[in-house]
Parts: sequence; C-alpha cells; structure tokens
Amino acid sequence: MKIVPTALAVLAMLGTALVTLMAVVFCLASGANAAPEQIRVLKLWMIGLTSLGLAGIGAGIYLLRVGQPGRAAGASFLPTVIMVLILAVALLR
Repeated sequence: MKIVPTALAVLAMLGTALVTLMAVVFCLASGANAAPEQIRVLKLWMIGLTSLGLAGIGAGIYLLRVGQPGRAAGASFLPTVIMVLILAVALLR
C-alpha cells in the first residue's frame, strides 16, 4: 500500500502545476488594458506565483526522495491552497 501515498503526492504535484498555470494565465489576462505600472506589478505577481508553485513541487520531489510521501503530498498541495485563496480574494475585491 505504499503506492497510494506516492500516487497522492504525484497528483498533488500535478494539481499544483495546473493551478500555477491557471494563476499565471489569470495574471496575463488581467493585464490586457493595464497601465505600465500595473503591468510591472502583475509581472512581479507572476514571478512570485511561479516561484511558489516550483517551490512546492520541488519540496514534494525532495520529500518523495527521502521516503516521506505523506509530507510530500502536503508540501505539494500547500501552494494550491495559497493560490486558490489569492484568487478568491482577488475576485471578491
């Protein structure tokens, strides 16, 4: 039954990659009619969100390599939760 936590961690990594892509596309779409200062801020948001996603996936891979698939799933899924909260706050504004 060791395959189930490992599969869950891999699915969490895939989910984080997709949510990161969605967040970056959302930022790109927000900048269609933006002023230059707003575009600069959106670029910083895109860099930050991409870094967050890559850090979560990297931590998940590292934790899988050291044999902790449960923690790998948690570390891989945490950026997804953070990005969904950011999206919810952005949409409520």
